[in-house]
Amino acid sequence: MARIVSLLLALTLSAALLILPAMRARELTSAGHGLLMPLLILVCALFVHGLGLRPQRRWAQAMLSPWLLWPASLVLAATWWWLS
Repeated sequence: MARIVSLLLALTLSAALLILPAMRARELTSAGHGLLMPLLILVCALFVHGLGLRPQRRWAQAMLSPWLLWPASLVLAATWWWLS
């Protein structure tokens, strides 16, 4: 179930990152550009978790934990929306 949620969240965020800036008809600010890189890394991590990768290393398991990925991606996406 967690993998499906991660995959759906990744698909939603990637679609939003493609569509929303054009819908707002504004250029991204420098702060918005600065937040894009960590947000895209989180979206990639959500795709990796959602597609079923099971890392063997402890640190990689912690980095791909939905308990870390979901709140971080939602907070960062909301911050990006607010600052851009």
